Amino acid sequence: MPYAPAVSWQSGDGKKLVSVGLDDNHSIVVWDWRKGEKLGTTRGHRDKIFVVKWNPFDTNKIITVGVKHIKFWTQAGGGFTSTRGTFGKVAQNCDMLCLAFGKADGVVYSGGSDGNVFMWAGVTLQKTVKAHEGPLFAMHSLDKGFVTGGKDGIIGLWDDQFERCLKTYAIKQEALAPQSRGMLLQDSPAVRAIVLGHGKILVGTMNSEILEVDKAGPITLLTQGHLDGEVWGLSVHPTKDFCVTVSDDKTLRVWDLSDAHKLANSKLLKQGARCVDFSFDGKFIAIGFKDGSFTVVNSDTMTDVVTLHHRKEEISDIKFSPDPGKYLAVASHDNFVDIYNVLGQKRTGTCKGASSYITHVDWDRQGKILMVNSGAKEQLFFEAPRGNRITLKSTEIERFAWNSWTCVVGATCEGLWPPKCDVTDINAACTTRDMGVIVTADDFGLVKLFNYPAVGKFSKFKRYVGHSAHVTNCRFSSGDKKLVTVGGADTSVMVWKHTSGQGKEKTTMCGQSDDSDTDSEEEGGYDSDVQREKNMDYMTKIYVNNVREKQGVKPHLQETSEKKSAFVSRNAPEPPKVKRAELPATTGGKKQKMTQVNDLQLEYIYGYRGFDARDNLHYVNDGADIVYHAAGAGIVKNLSTGSQSFYLKHTDDIICLAVNQHPKFKNIVASGQIGNPPCLHIWNAATKETLSILRGGEHSKGVCSVDFSCTGKYVVSVGLEHNITVWRWQDGTALATVVGHSQRIFRAEFRPDSDSQFVSVGVKHVKFWTVAGNQIVGKRARLTDAGTGTSIKRLQTMLSIAFGANNVTYTGAMSGDVFVWQDNSLLRLVQKAHNGPIFSMFTTLRDGLIVTGGKEMPAKDNGPVKLWDQEMKRCRAFPLREKGLNPDVVKSVCRIKGKILVGTKDNDIIEIAEKTGVIQTLVGGHGEGEMWGLDRHPSLPQFITASYDGTLRIWDIAAKACVAKLSVTAARSVCYSPDGEMIAVGLKTGEFIVLLANGLKTWGKRRDRAAAISDIRFSPDGHWLAVGSEDNCVDYYDVSKGPSLQRAGYCKDIPSFVIQLDFSADSQHIRVSTGAYVHQVFSVPGGNLVSDKNVTSKITWATWTSVLGDEVIGIWPKDSDKDDVNCAHLSHHGTALATGDDSGLVKLFNFPCPDRNSAHKTFVGHSAHVTNVRFTADDKYLISTGGDDCCVFVWKCM
Repeated sequence: MPYAPAVSWQSGDGKKLVSVGLDDNHSIVVWDWRKGEKLGTTRGHRDKIFVVKWNPFDTNKIITVGVKHIKFWTQAGGGFTSTRGTFGKVAQNCDMLCLAFGKADGVVYSGGSDGNVFMWAGVTLQKTVKAHEGPLFAMHSLDKGFVTGGKDGIIGLWDDQFERCLKTYAIKQEALAPQSRGMLLQDSPAVRAIVLGHGKILVGTMNSEILEVDKAGPITLLTQGHLDGEVWGLSVHPTKDFCVTVSDDKTLRVWDLSDAHKLANSKLLKQGARCVDFSFDGKFIAIGFKDGSFTVVNSDTMTDVVTLHHRKEEISDIKFSPDPGKYLAVASHDNFVDIYNVLGQKRTGTCKGASSYITHVDWDRQGKILMVNSGAKEQLFFEAPRGNRITLKSTEIERFAWNSWTCVVGATCEGLWPPKCDVTDINAACTTRDMGVIVTADDFGLVKLFNYPAVGKFSKFKRYVGHSAHVTNCRFSSGDKKLVTVGGADTSVMVWKHTSGQGKEKTTMCGQSDDSDTDSEEEGGYDSDVQREKNMDYMTKIYVNNVREKQGVKPHLQETSEKKSAFVSRNAPEPPKVKRAELPATTGGKKQKMTQVNDLQLEYIYGYRGFDARDNLHYVNDGADIVYHAAGAGIVKNLSTGSQSFYLKHTDDIICLAVNQHPKFKNIVASGQIGNPPCLHIWNAATKETLSILRGGEHSKGVCSVDFSCTGKYVVSVGLEHNITVWRWQDGTALATVVGHSQRIFRAEFRPDSDSQFVSVGVKHVKFWTVAGNQIVGKRARLTDAGTGTSIKRLQTMLSIAFGANNVTYTGAMSGDVFVWQDNSLLRLVQKAHNGPIFSMFTTLRDGLIVTGGKEMPAKDNGPVKLWDQEMKRCRAFPLREKGLNPDVVKSVCRIKGKILVGTKDNDIIEIAEKTGVIQTLVGGHGEGEMWGLDRHPSLPQFITASYDGTLRIWDIAAKACVAKLSVTAARSVCYSPDGEMIAVGLKTGEFIVLLANGLKTWGKRRDRAAAISDIRFSPDGHWLAVGSEDNCVDYYDVSKGPSLQRAGYCKDIPSFVIQLDFSADSQHIRVSTGAYVHQVFSVPGGNLVSDKNVTSKITWATWTSVLGDEVIGIWPKDSDKDDVNCAHLSHHGTALATGDDSGLVKLFNFPCPDRNSAHKTFVGHSAHVTNVRFTADDKYLISTGGDDCCVFVWKCM
């Protein structure tokens, strides 16, 4: 439906809604309003349709009436069949304006523009009855008859056959009851709406009045407003609780702002008016008209005192001077402000010099100076009464005592204007009497509250909604206790309660407000971990970017010359390209066989995404398994066997995960990834079957939060662009999407007992949402004193959510406090629940206990994990460490059957036994930071990794655990000595360290380079250590001479940074691969370049890790313009080459692979650049490391 619906009606069974649009076809649409689904649609009529109603006896039938139109419709599936009403000779067709149903099926009554009631049997007109003089606008069926209303201002009560009018009521001022809230604008207003309830008739009139008619006779006026036409003029009484408005509807109205909320007085004007003002004593009212004239009237009697007409364009603002009120300033769209002597009824001066129409004028408290704003965004000053222009400095303007400040231009108002706004976007402003705050009314339907003065660009504010179109004016009442605003096209007058405060935020208005988009500061500054997560840039992590910027022509694009066969005698066979390794004999002296590698199968992942994700760790299968994610893999780990199984259908980093808690959907998992566009996968943790893939929902960049509803049928997701979407995941459809906030939202969770209510938290954000059909409606958090006695003015950054009984919500704040909400109002505070941010909260559905995970310094009697009672009044803390210099940061908590599952920022998964507090590490992983260093132990089923997280770790494949760990600075490369007794580590700083493998004690260290050590290698004979750096150098060190690590030589003329090093089997040469896509061979230790191909072709290499060379051209894909092959490793059998690239892929090739686009097998799981690969010494496993995903993958070789 292209336009908003004109009319709508609910079906008899309450399940369906029908609406008619304002589009050219006046389309009719039937809705399932609970689901927000469109069930059927059809063209309505070429002319306007006024009413549509369901047949109460048949939920598939509707009737429409409109301009010369009555039609009977039957819904058939997604479409409709229709029949026009047959008039025959009973009456002439006319405009049908209203509709009601009789007590029997097929009996229908319609009201016509001729005042007749048309009686229908089926689709045939039976007879007509004259009911009103003039159009019959409204009709409603009662239990024993009907009630009608027409243009004649008469309400008629009829019997159940429309044969007899039982009673009539005339709407007149004299008939109004004493308790009426106002007065009629005129007698006998046209009735436009009518309904009966609780023995009384509710009536809406054409004059925007709502009346209640008692059947006994009294009529009570409940409320009223301006008619059609924009409302611009507004002024408040100087001492009493009254305001006055004028409108294009040619009326002046005085409103009582007290609890009576009624119209106190009114006057019909000669034409539409645009501005109005009370005199200083409230005895007179000045009115500016659209034709350039103005009138002053007595505020009590509403009689004219004086009328003058000196301008041709509309009067845009009008202001009496303060006590004694001698002058009146009249501003017009003629670019002038005329000053009049009120008593003398003559013009005393004219303010000239504005280059555009005048928008606002204000007097100083002495009545001598006028401040003027123009449509050219000018701020001008004039002397009264002559109107001479003067110049005031900014400091003088602020020192002046102004009687009012309604101007929107000037240095003190610069901060009121939003970015990229037009000069007409702010229509009005008003300060409190003490000049403490200023309110604006703008073209976006917003009322904004600022501290005054608003100096500098984009001041902080609170915004309030309610007006549906531009807000044209605003004024604080006498005493500043209320604010009055008027809407242009919505014709509404709104009254807001205003309370003064103390401190930084001087004032507030009651009601729900959003903080300004620019208000991103937090009291005391942001916690470093929260700041990091808030500002995380995921666009740089989405495929595909080069992990290292290289220059040169990629190998598969380089020109190659045909090889000339070298002469080889029969007695001297060509040496092997790479030495084939042999496994050491077993203890019984039996030789071990090394099998050929043909395939890979993912067996284990060391890692967990905790550094930037939260609430992503859950028990499944009644606590027998856990499910979590790392890199691009969903992981299910069995706690008894330690084995893992994987969901590998994602194409990039997974950054959120949730488990369906409903028994009907056991083991159903939702996981969301980054991407452009991103997607959500719904999958089965037991079978790894993909059940649904959800794309769209206006998400871009990534999905950072996901949660299932109470029945498990719906999913709520949060995008990194701050949109929130609710999905029906089984259908794969987005039910509704809403913009959640202007800044990062961290989490959104359904209430545990609801399919429609959920809560979101984020940067200075808590919001309570309800899914209403295909829309999401939000309630802002209402701040109170929370029982502290001091009003809480500022909403903190909220990070986590938990739920209690009776619609109670708990949110964990950055300060460590827990905010307790009843519905959307702040109930109380749990102060310092943690000493640092509370990143995670978990509600145990079985017993209602709540687990919190936060940031705490290690201590014996405190901990980052706490278990609370149902009301969060008592807790037990679980420390993870008893001492340490760095805080423990928990990012995810989950609880089941006496166990608490914990995920940390350092990417570890820990299980805590509730009774004993015993801690067990289930999964270990490197922390945040790129991981490049990798090598396998020369004989044992172990390997070592080094990362930018500042740690070196040794892993045991059989034990599936980290068996040793050492903290160093950011490490770039690592290598075992040939006997496994030593470990060399290259650091990001250019330093390298040599460790003893037993105990990881430092044996020696040295720094000769300033850039990172990109590769480091022991020679096969253990004599030399080669250190390659990003300084385009390779240095040789003599290990045999002890820990002094004397440099024995270095390689010159390397064209770019070093990426890989490989020694020859005899330790006499080294092969250097570079970032210029060039590989070179140098002598050891002299460092001389060996360029003779006859020599280099006969070298047998001890290892092959190079991605360059004729032997491996086939590993480079033809579409590798944007990504690189980062690493390679040849199996010890010498036939299988594994590679890792910038697309997150591990590939397996036959070696050699000299042909372009060689055949290969591809393996997925890593979500970012694969930085290194290594076969274990026995070729039974391949190890791969991810760059940004911080993960180590163990692949079983098949």
